[in-house]
Amino acid sequence: MKPPLVLAVIGLALTGLVGYHGIHGRQQERVQLIQAQIAQEQANRQVQQDVAALLDQVEQYRKRLPSEPEPSWLVREAVALGRKAGLELATITQESPQQFQQFTRLAISLEFKASYHALGTFLDYIEQSDAFIRAERLVLSKPGDEDGVTSVSLVLSTIHLPPVAGIAG
Repeated sequence: MKPPLVLAVIGLALTGLVGYHGIHGRQQERVQLIQAQIAQEQANRQVQQDVAALLDQVEQYRKRLPSEPEPSWLVREAVALGRKAGLELATITQESPQQFQQFTRLAISLEFKASYHALGTFLDYIEQSDAFIRAERLVLSKPGDEDGVTSVSLVLSTIHLPPVAGIAG
């Protein structure tokens, strides 16, 4: 072979090698970068969907809580459930709301007389209620007469959870 032809072949091979690594290598890096960005964007979308689903669930739960930090909501719920159970609530005392960092605790004290069956029905209605109500303290006195009626002291509570600030649905 002639030396200029050999030099041309070597030059062409070097140009191809440099071109492949220079152009194709950069293109491969860009493809990998774009694929990483696509994967990150898909992960971000999945996280956004998960957060949106959790926020929807929180809002569904929030509907089961009082909208204002006032114990009067709890009084209305307890009276309605008491009537449904056939109870006559003698006294209802609203406790002062207790502020905590993330929520407000609302509580009421109930005093009434009931048979064990009626009390069980009332507690079942509280448990099965759509509202989140907790029976915190239950004190029973001995039945005073033969009809099986006992004096009951019961503390019910719930929480007020303010809306989550700074998060758009």
